[in-house]
Amino acid sequence: MPYKHGAYGELIESTQQISTLSQGTIPVYVGTAPVHRLLDYKKSINTPLLINNLDEAKTKLGYSDNDRFEDFTLSAAVYAHFKNKIQPIGPIVVINVLNPEEHFKDVENDSVILVNKIGYIDNYAVLGSVKIGEFVSGTDYKEEYTTDGKLKLTIINPEISSPVSISYKKLDISLVENSHIIGNYDPATDRRTGLSCINTVYEDLNVVPSVISAPGWNHIPEVESEIISLCAEIGGHWKATCVTDIDPVVKTIDEAKNWKVSHNYINKIEKVCWPKVELDGQSIWMSILTIVRMQQTDFSNAGVPYESCSNKQIDITGILFEDGTRTRFNQEQGNKLNEKGITTVIFYGGKWVVWGPHMANYEYGITEAESSHYGDIFDSNIRTNIYLSNDFQLRNAAIIDSPIVRNDLDGILNTEQMRLNSLIADGKLLYGKIEFIVEENQNSDVVQGNFTFSTAVTNTPPAKSLTNKIQYTSQGINKLTDGGGI
Repeated sequence: MPYKHGAYGELIESTQQISTLSQGTIPVYVGTAPVHRLLDYKKSINTPLLINNLDEAKTKLGYSDNDRFEDFTLSAAVYAHFKNKIQPIGPIVVINVLNPEEHFKDVENDSVILVNKIGYIDNYAVLGSVKIGEFVSGTDYKEEYTTDGKLKLTIINPEISSPVSISYKKLDISLVENSHIIGNYDPATDRRTGLSCINTVYEDLNVVPSVISAPGWNHIPEVESEIISLCAEIGGHWKATCVTDIDPVVKTIDEAKNWKVSHNYINKIEKVCWPKVELDGQSIWMSILTIVRMQQTDFSNAGVPYESCSNKQIDITGILFEDGTRTRFNQEQGNKLNEKGITTVIFYGGKWVVWGPHMANYEYGITEAESSHYGDIFDSNIRTNIYLSNDFQLRNAAIIDSPIVRNDLDGILNTEQMRLNSLIADGKLLYGKIEFIVEENQNSDVVQGNFTFSTAVTNTPPAKSLTNKIQYTSQGINKLTDGGGI
């Protein structure tokens, strides 16, 4: 550096990057996707993928608008988020467990009719696995998936004539088991699968998971219990809620209520849904549509989940049971489910709406009985408090391992109180106060660098019911008789 004496200034290139970090509602889905349509499908297996739009879903998951939701649950989530007619919404995080190298069966001597040297395989053929005798793929013939989900064969070598005999690997979704969804972590290889991959979503994608679901497997208790455990502590400190389903074989309201209790779907960080619904002619898990409605509602509130998704419109055409039977629920029937902490769908106000402002812990007459449970009555209360916890961690991450003095503590208190005051001013909280209580910060904790703040909040309650008491009075009769003499 040359000798300098005086005041100087320099313009340098900015190194700041736009952060994708979000504390809005980011759903995470674990399930199956048609990655057999991708040549490089390996990077789409047991890896958290951020999906912002349909184009990304096609390139990262092999998605097609024509996918069967029963086979590809992640395609159902993509369709519901980005193709719904109310408000396409994202991003979402998906984790696909379907592996074309593991979940397949061999198909031998299949026959394809060629028209102008082009044929189609209307099957779940794994891209790159097609064999035509001794001919060479890429030289004698070419294979590619079309936008409607069919494998297109283009013949290059004139020696190949119609009909052509082929062999290939066919995806076998029935081989996907509960264990693949639950997954595991192998410390020896640092490899994660299934739900375990959610623990690295923040590190991999720079987003905090806020709602977790595994539609198609949520109704299986061993899967649900893993999801509940994960939501309590993701990656060591993040918290989330989850949305699950009651087994679709259940066909009556009483059976649904009994099933929920007998299978222990009663956690306060869990929203339980029943039954399935219909979207554009396909049966789809209600957990997906509920999450879509959550994200839409939260987006309109700057990402703060203080408003319930209940009584908000969803894009469906009806309610379905597993056997395809159609049904409908009115408000009275919906309330019978709500009073046991089950979220459903009713036709109300001229539209289909999510119906149920509670989480799975709720039971009418019991949850309200103890004052300690007041904060656990509504889904918006629970989700808001989880939001506040995660938000505090995100905004104060840079302070960790820095020297801290009393002015720093006061600075944190002032900043956090301003944040609470802002939420109160917006109506997202009724009350909020943060304190640094001496009794909760003993010398033995402080010398180890452990500092505890205590925040008390009063959540904004939803208007669960409005009652207008109408009573007859005879006072109006006087208007007929007063001043009416001759």
